[in-house]
Amino acid sequence: MNVLLINPNRTQPPVAPLALDSIGEALRSRGIRCATADLCRAGLPAAEVPAGYWQDLNADEVDAFLLTVRNLDDAYYFSQASFLPQLRDLIRGLRSAFQGPVILGGCGFSIAPEAILNLLEADLGIAGAQEADLLRLLACLGRQGAYPDVPGLIWRQGGRIRSNPQSPPAMEEDFFSSRRTVDNRWYFHAGGMVGLETKRGCTGLCRYCVDPVVKGKRVFTKPLDRLLREIEFLVDQGVSVFHLCDSEFNQPPDHALAVCDALIQDGLSGRIRWFTYASPLGFDETLASRMAEAGCAGINFGVDHSHSGMLRALGRRHRSDDLARTAEACRRVGLPVLFDLLLGGPGETGETLREAIDFCREIDVPRVGANCGVRVYPGTALSREVLAQGPLRSNPDLQGRLEGNEELLYPVFFVSHEMGPGWQDHLSALVGNDTRFLLPRRESGRSNYNYNENAVLVKAIREGHRGAFWDVLRRVQEDLPPLAVPGPRH
Repeated sequence: MNVLLINPNRTQPPVAPLALDSIGEALRSRGIRCATADLCRAGLPAAEVPAGYWQDLNADEVDAFLLTVRNLDDAYYFSQASFLPQLRDLIRGLRSAFQGPVILGGCGFSIAPEAILNLLEADLGIAGAQEADLLRLLACLGRQGAYPDVPGLIWRQGGRIRSNPQSPPAMEEDFFSSRRTVDNRWYFHAGGMVGLETKRGCTGLCRYCVDPVVKGKRVFTKPLDRLLREIEFLVDQGVSVFHLCDSEFNQPPDHALAVCDALIQDGLSGRIRWFTYASPLGFDETLASRMAEAGCAGINFGVDHSHSGMLRALGRRHRSDDLARTAEACRRVGLPVLFDLLLGGPGETGETLREAIDFCREIDVPRVGANCGVRVYPGTALSREVLAQGPLRSNPDLQGRLEGNEELLYPVFFVSHEMGPGWQDHLSALVGNDTRFLLPRRESGRSNYNYNENAVLVKAIREGHRGAFWDVLRRVQEDLPPLAVPGPRH
């Protein structure tokens, strides 16, 4: 069998397609030939892909096209940029020129697999985060009556979209990858970092978040020996700065400490730098110190808010005391941090906006992302509540594409009407000239908090900056030199 893996994500700065590395490893280990069509790496425009590109890849000899859908949109209120129309055009082009079926997968696809397969006009899809289910599908392609045996499969039959229950999440051997399907060295230089998983799944109760939907509600940790080998493979390719794609690195906390200890004991802490997402729940100075010793260069805390009522409305378990303790712990060990606020949710008012901004100043958070507008994704508790309230267009708390979008595939944002029509000016006035705050803006600039097509970020990375995008923006704003990146092992 001959399979073509396709990365259609062409956002800038570029983000390496982690899923294709895992899938490529799983295919090759079973004797399945695969090539990669990385449309981002190839520098192709968002318009139709030239026929010559596919011919160079011998696409007419391909038995199946595997296309990863990482995101549905940029989840940014001011741009509301959907990636679905470009994906549909790409699939239409493939199906008109080649015989092999187009198979969808990825985190974005797994949010609403039946609806997305239908919208994008693909042939098949695998929902969930198990490479093994994709292998089962490839093994039975073309066999009549075999599809009902494939967990997580979405397919067309008699003009209808059908689906099978997903496999329960599990830790499998394909969770490990030698990272040789994707040109990670190119992504490191063009995108400033490369993604890495230390675990999958999320036990969080956030009412707006799709992570438990697409990755499962149970956490499976990667064996430490496999994690270290994977990092070694990437270091040997010239990659030295990573971003951990875990939902929250310190949940569970014993895993976070074990990862740090393994990096220190293996000597990798002196050869790499890494950034991560983390929860303020249970975070303390012991963990902060261990992370810094292990090579961590910055932490993004998805705190969302400081007001207890707003935190409850968003399904968050931490409270303001946790935020104060977290900020102090990181300050003591010298770890750069970002507190990510998610404003405008259910019950947000002008006064709760003020409380969130004032609180971050009070505890002296060094960097705050003040995003406003909560993307309402299908499959989440927030989406169920919104849909139960009636037509989207009649809901005063919703902004975005409200007509013909009942499945919420295109951007719809919850923006509490209780903030009033002047909330944008009010938020800007609350922040004032405080450069610690990254604000949502329509225009591009040094404090623009939209990473998609961010010219400031692209330029900074081209000039040598490395690391998490928020930290690159911090360094640009403060006229700091690029992050000191460890050299290769001698």
